[in-house]
Amino acid sequence: MKVDFFIVGAPKAGTTSLYHYLSEHPQVEMSSQKEPDYFSDKAIHQQGMYYGKNRVNTLDKYESLFVQKEGVVYGEGSVSYLFYDNVAEDIKKYNPNAKIIIMLRNPIERAFSHYLMDYRLGLVSDSFENIITKKSKHKNAHLFYQQYIEVSKYANQIQRYLDFFEKENILFIDYEDLKNNVSKTVDQVYDFLNISTEFAADINTKYNTFTMPKNKGIRFIYSFVFLRKILTFFLPIYLVKNIRAFLFKADKKPELLKETRSQLSIIFNNDIKKLEEVLGKNYSKWIK
Repeated sequence: MKVDFFIVGAPKAGTTSLYHYLSEHPQVEMSSQKEPDYFSDKAIHQQGMYYGKNRVNTLDKYESLFVQKEGVVYGEGSVSYLFYDNVAEDIKKYNPNAKIIIMLRNPIERAFSHYLMDYRLGLVSDSFENIITKKSKHKNAHLFYQQYIEVSKYANQIQRYLDFFEKENILFIDYEDLKNNVSKTVDQVYDFLNISTEFAADINTKYNTFTMPKNKGIRFIYSFVFLRKILTFFLPIYLVKNIRAFLFKADKKPELLKETRSQLSIIFNNDIKKLEEVLGKNYSKWIK
């Protein structure tokens, strides 16, 4: 078997929702582990990335994530694939006919959303402002900066995929389009993958909605990556979801400070202009 399509990123741009919508389709077989990171595993491991995920570092492990069926297309979604230099070329070598899905979100909003996720998980406690101004003294400060700022600079990342894949094999999705018209956007993906658009996924279910730990103690305990790995490895998915629902509560999402937004507009301005040249599309709305 060969994996036919890849949702390669960006993080916090709707990839989890799309993964689940595609999982429902009878003509699609998605990887049982949402983010295998198989093609980026070596780079992630060498960096010492702080998420501590279950490693999928051999082809046998990778292929074991799929239930091989007749008449389906195989897909996976690893948001690290957009950022790391080697991945586009390695996917091309693995499957020259692979289809690539790239989801883009306002880099300012994406960066802050990524920070809030890490904060919720207890992985970071410094302020967002300290991290983006490189004032943080945390041992992972350089990785935080990478995940929030460098990952949000899309132009060169996208150019790598354009260098290895034909344009007709790459689908770009705007996060706002998915958010504002889920059904139309999902149908666009189905059409791109040459599967039936008559199937209707359950688009009423919301994924990755903003939540926070119910108290500081839960946040502290949940910050231990190995405990989360044990939780997800040994317990069935439905039970993990129930435990998370018990530990976390829906909360009002914090707002980005105006001064910070202005600072990020300056940081991302040149990359946005370069992205406009690469894709021939106007993204000035992101920094207005």
